[in-house]
Amino acid sequence: MRPYPPRRGLSILIVALLIASILPSTGYAQQGSVPVHGPTGSAVFGLNSHLATRYPDATTMDIPAALVSELGVTWVREDFHWHRVQPQPDVWDWTFTDAAMRALLSRNINVLGVLGPSVGWATPYPGDPNNDVSYYAPDPDAFAAYAQRVVTRYRRYVNHWEIWNEPDHPIFWRPAPDAAAYTRLLIKTATAIRAADPSATILIGGINPYDTTFLRNVAAQGGWNSFDVLAIHPYVDPYGPEDGNLAAALTDVRAVATQHGQKPIWVTEVGWASGPGDRDAVGRTNEQMQADYLVRANLMLWEAGVEKIFWYSFKDDAHNPYGLIRYGSGRADYRLRKPAFDALRTLNQQLAGATYVSRRDLFQMNVVDNFETFATWQRVSEPNGTLRPSSRARSGRNGAELSYNFATTGNDYVAFERQPALPLLGEPYAVGVWVYGDGSPHNLKVLIRDAEGEVLQFVLGPAGAPGWHFLRVPILGEVEPGNVIVPGGNRRVDFPASLVTIVFDDIVDSFVGSGTIWLDDLTVITGYEVYDLRLQRGSEALDILWSPPGAWVNLATRANSGRIIDRSGNVRTVEAQGGQIRIDVGSAPVYLWHQR
Repeated sequence: MRPYPPRRGLSILIVALLIASILPSTGYAQQGSVPVHGPTGSAVFGLNSHLATRYPDATTMDIPAALVSELGVTWVREDFHWHRVQPQPDVWDWTFTDAAMRALLSRNINVLGVLGPSVGWATPYPGDPNNDVSYYAPDPDAFAAYAQRVVTRYRRYVNHWEIWNEPDHPIFWRPAPDAAAYTRLLIKTATAIRAADPSATILIGGINPYDTTFLRNVAAQGGWNSFDVLAIHPYVDPYGPEDGNLAAALTDVRAVATQHGQKPIWVTEVGWASGPGDRDAVGRTNEQMQADYLVRANLMLWEAGVEKIFWYSFKDDAHNPYGLIRYGSGRADYRLRKPAFDALRTLNQQLAGATYVSRRDLFQMNVVDNFETFATWQRVSEPNGTLRPSSRARSGRNGAELSYNFATTGNDYVAFERQPALPLLGEPYAVGVWVYGDGSPHNLKVLIRDAEGEVLQFVLGPAGAPGWHFLRVPILGEVEPGNVIVPGGNRRVDFPASLVTIVFDDIVDSFVGSGTIWLDDLTVITGYEVYDLRLQRGSEALDILWSPPGAWVNLATRANSGRIIDRSGNVRTVEAQGGQIRIDVGSAPVYLWHQR
């Protein structure tokens, strides 16, 4: 997993449903929705199991494997660590990988194999023991030979291989991430894998999707055609999936793919610790929150078009509680299940065989500036671009053309101030804008001045690929200190507040160049924060609902009653009245089954 600090961008909030509790729900609208294809349930929601590398007893591997099967997952991500299977150049040891494969494959669980990291004897770094793990860049020929040997042994059973883990992270590629070196390794290893198994599917090592500099450099070095699937690790903890804008993970990755060739996207790690851990020393997420976030994150990523999602992880480390099972008395202790265990099992049970229908968008979206009049926007500070009327518009006659020219390798940006500032009426929970991107990684941001005079910055996210798409960002949470532009308050928006500035910022300081993006319909989003995904199975409809702040929700139905299954799998019946089912929705998602 990656312990880098979270970044809060945004592309598409996946399922925003804002319903006042006094209003009945009516029909469905799919504004800006992302098409979803493929299966649901256990075919999508997998797990980082780590049996071969973290479970200490090869003779009792069936104990943890039985629990994996109980979760209903049919995909796991397993490490084939080089130092374990080839501790010396002339020594091969398959004890633990064979045991793990037998235990998992006998239960019809598919395996995504991770190849790497280095072994000490295969790197030039003298400080690592020869027969132990190393994160220093290995000899590419030796690594490719190891990969080919592993794939040859397991090719009848394992057909998906991820080359390295997080090569863009300084912990996992030493002495520092090197896209050129990784690309050479990727190309050589992919060739070796395909020689052993021409039908194999190859994944790039899971990368940070919020900064695609490394991925872009891999493409520039000629590595794009060496892998079949984009693997990403979109950690946003300790923020929740909505406040952390988890869906922003896909925007810039898709922009890169637009330039070089589309590929499926898999999330091979995502998770939250249930206490103090690598990414949050304070431990702001507890076990109940971890279980809530597991369901919400999986659903948001799947609805956004991610093909497979692997929760990190199965069992806690001693000081890093990301697991579904507590650390307990050690690596072999699998007795102490956390609420997240039941949450993943229930998610797979409820979505098995269900198909996606739509997301419900009944929230209030109010356009506060349609860019038809431009006299009110003025450039401030940096003379790095222009904002002017354009006939390219999503609606109406005009949109806004934002041209930029970033000429240095420093922090270039361009900002445009609204005069007068735009009042954010109705105390909205989010702001957004329609964007026609140019494929660049640069970030669009807004500055908001609140009632205390504090000016806070909110990151909408990268401009993304060509074509109109809606970027939005929640504005009710506490911002990081780096996003306080003018201090003097509590790092939260206190109403009344106004939007004062639009900023376009080069996320990659080394970028030098120019381009153009287009904007239209600057929007505020008001109402209760409620999320709803609609699926169906046979004659029944399934609504999956949650609300981080809590809300009463009325749902239209033809049924006389419905079944509500909570996050842990408990079932109760709720009666309909007047063609509606009224339920109290909170941060823990619930599954409502009723007749269509």
